[in-house]
Amino acid sequence: MKRSLYIFCLLLLHDSCVDVFEYDLSDTAATLVVDGRITTEPGPYTIKITRTQNLNELSTPLNVSAQSVSIIDNLGFSETLTEVNNGMYQTNPAGIRGEVGKSYKVKIELRDGTIFESTPEMISSAGIVDSIYYSFETINTEQGTKKYQFRIFMDSRGEAQTDNYFLWRLIGTYRVITSPELHIILGAKPEEPPPPPKKDPRPCSGHIYDLRFDQLIAVRPCECCECWADLVNNKPYISETNTGANNQYKKIDVGTIPVEFWPFYDKTMVKVEQLSLTKAAYQFWKTVRDQKDGASSLFQPSVGKPVSNVFSTNSTTPVYGYFQASGVSKKVIFLSANNIPLGAKIIPEPPSLPPRYIPTGGVSYEEFITDPFIIRESCLGAFPLSTTKKPIEWQ
Repeated sequence: MKRSLYIFCLLLLHDSCVDVFEYDLSDTAATLVVDGRITTEPGPYTIKITRTQNLNELSTPLNVSAQSVSIIDNLGFSETLTEVNNGMYQTNPAGIRGEVGKSYKVKIELRDGTIFESTPEMISSAGIVDSIYYSFETINTEQGTKKYQFRIFMDSRGEAQTDNYFLWRLIGTYRVITSPELHIILGAKPEEPPPPPKKDPRPCSGHIYDLRFDQLIAVRPCECCECWADLVNNKPYISETNTGANNQYKKIDVGTIPVEFWPFYDKTMVKVEQLSLTKAAYQFWKTVRDQKDGASSLFQPSVGKPVSNVFSTNSTTPVYGYFQASGVSKKVIFLSANNIPLGAKIIPEPPSLPPRYIPTGGVSYEEFITDPFIIRESCLGAFPLSTTKKPIEWQ
């Protein structure tokens, strides 16, 4: 009997944003899951520890706090990570950093004394991303409507006389502005006439509501008004032995950027990363990709589950995960409404807020908020894959 487990692969985590991959695991026992990475890019690096549950229990993984979590290199230097959230550990931004030619592993000690380590991974050169370019596509949906997207391609190269195992990653990042100081609370029960909404600025907005004068007062800068949100990339793209002639990779399809309101409200930063892989890591991601492809075909045979490189050194506790060490090469371009051949008129209207923000009590969305361009929430809450940290490449 199989179950589906959502593993948050921190190799694909960028500025606190996680892409989610689904793996099929046949084990019925609870399993510790470890995900993390170190690269040649500046930190912080993140390790996430969760535990799956038995099939007859809830399927949501449980976050696990450990006694200590460390990243160690082959020269013996180590850094102990700080728990920034339950089960999520990060290095110091100015701490350990991956270097080509060095090997790295993770060591975890749980509160019960159980110890886990990963097989050391050596960082190799990530080659060079030479260029990023795109084509514009029109999609006819089954509902008879049209959708639009940019398909992103890249040219890159590897190093001569090396294996050149690569993982290619597309990251679409766009800026959003919200108005959490305008957050309101509506009455739970509809009345005739309905009661006026109660002004309830979010604490992170830097505003308070003065009931005496019925006005908002700014007391400090807003901490959640401007965010950079990531588009989800849910399929790994990896190099194949037959695609790189003379270490050159031409017109590699790395995914799409949809033409939607918020990504094109300002602009979208399109970043393509080429990450070097060990042979073991390459096999791991190849299995993940084959699982994703097989799930879309009724006739695709089972490809098994990706091989873990994490194990317990003092117990038989089941554990799954992959701690990866990679070199990184990258290139960035920007897309805006000016790049749309059909013009800005095809950009869809802004979507409604996620359902959890639509008030209860029979109040419609239109009654709750009359201006669709205003989101009366923290940008971190309204856009889950977001951060208030401006990307260093943003222009």
